[in-house]
Amino acid sequence: MTFIVKLHKHFQRTVILLATFCMVSIVISAYYLYNGYKQENEVSEISSEVECGNLPVLLSPWKMIKASEPLRTDPVVLVFVESQYSVLGQDIIMILESSRFQYHIEIASGKGDLPILIDKNKGKYVLIIYENISKYMNMDSWNRGLLDKYCGEFSVGMIGFQKSNDNTLQTFKLKGFPFQIHGNVGIKDCCINPHSPLLHLTKPSKLDKGPLPGTDWTVFHINHSAYQPVVFAKVRVPENLPPAAIKNVLHATVIHDLGLHDGIQRVLFGNNLNFWLHKLIFIDAVSFLTGKRLPLSLDRYMLVDIDDIFVGKEETRMKASDVQVWYAKKSAMVW
Repeated sequence: MTFIVKLHKHFQRTVILLATFCMVSIVISAYYLYNGYKQENEVSEISSEVECGNLPVLLSPWKMIKASEPLRTDPVVLVFVESQYSVLGQDIIMILESSRFQYHIEIASGKGDLPILIDKNKGKYVLIIYENISKYMNMDSWNRGLLDKYCGEFSVGMIGFQKSNDNTLQTFKLKGFPFQIHGNVGIKDCCINPHSPLLHLTKPSKLDKGPLPGTDWTVFHINHSAYQPVVFAKVRVPENLPPAAIKNVLHATVIHDLGLHDGIQRVLFGNNLNFWLHKLIFIDAVSFLTGKRLPLSLDRYMLVDIDDIFVGKEETRMKASDVQVWYAKKSAMVW
């Protein structure tokens, strides 16, 4: 009888210990799940009351993937265009040529056929650019796997542009990425995330408020800490917006994939290069993703033709007040 009583008490103590352990485990798990959820959604909860200069630090606490190693890849950019006459493709090539960067052009086929990427154990390209990122997303699994493996092994980054297909509001999840995008919207009040590591030529200064031209913009609704907004803006049209794309809230028009998901860093643009700020961000992205192997110097040289400025036709020549205005404005410009 005494043995049974002792066994019963031992069993009770065991049950109590197990129950206590389970409760502690639940509390700890709930704590970490809550913190993870809060961290993943902190980017998407930036309201219109937050000014660009006061944006919270959005950098992930994890270490970012290292950029391409100089000895393992040639300093050549591989550019996939939709056709040799496409406007955006020509803009990309023009910037690369004016920057004196070497490049190789490929027509992005529907199947996603790839050129030779490796020659004698050395990568042939230091950066991949897609004029239409959908061509990359919709590649067949074999070629997509080859390209991702190449980018991962040789630490090669990628730049892509999201293009709208028609004039209607589009809301969908970008294939292979854990966030939604809203296409064919108009935006206003554009500003730069001052905490982005991409910035080199671009200054994170406040931009003038107002609408940006066009209604074919794409904004990214990010809810994951592995993706960092680079450029913000507010949606102004259309009126029938989904809840996630509510007006007067800062949305990302350019995002930086930190490479924490698959080891490949990417910069995605929600529009073409017609917007002057996108040109600067594009140049900075090329520099950053290549580990500063394809940079542009911060030194600038200005040639002034004295004849045209000071002895030009009346009403076209510069005056002292013009020079003073230019000098005052240049400190706020992005060089």
